[in-house]
Amino acid sequence: MIGLDYNILVQLAFADHAADAKTIAAVQTETQKGEKLVFPALVVAEFLHVATDARRFTPPLTMAEALDWIEEFLRNPAVSVLESSQASMDQTLRWMRRFNLGRKRILDTQLAAILHSNGVRRLLTSNPADFAVFSVLETVIL
Repeated sequence: MIGLDYNILVQLAFADHAADAKTIAAVQTETQKGEKLVFPALVVAEFLHVATDARRFTPPLTMAEALDWIEEFLRNPAVSVLESSQASMDQTLRWMRRFNLGRKRILDTQLAAILHSNGVRRLLTSNPADFAVFSVLETVIL
C-alpha cells in the first residue's frame, strides 16, 4: 500500500497542473507494481476544499466537478479509503503534543497517524517536509 496526500489528488484532477505528467507516471508505476493507493476520508475533504478554491486555481473545479472526479477516482479497484480508529486518534494527539505542533499541522498529523496505524509506510506527496518529523513514512516526492 502507498498513501496519497491531497496534493496528489489535486495534481491528478487538473490536467494542466505543472506536476500532472510526473504524478500520473508515479501513480501508474505504483499500481503496475500491484500497490493499493490508500488515503483516509480527510484527504477527500482537503481535495474538495482546495480544488474548488478560486484563490488557488483559475478556474477552480466547481463542487459538482470535484465530486464527480473524486467519485470516479474512488471507483478504481486500486484505490481504498482507510478508516480512522481510536489508535490513530491517540497517535495524532501524542504526536501533536510530543512535537509541539500547532493548528496548521493537525490534518498532516492525522493523515500520518491514520496511514501508520493501518500499516502504510510510504506516502506520495508534494510536501515531504510536512511528514519528516514523524519518522514513520518514506515520502515519495512529486
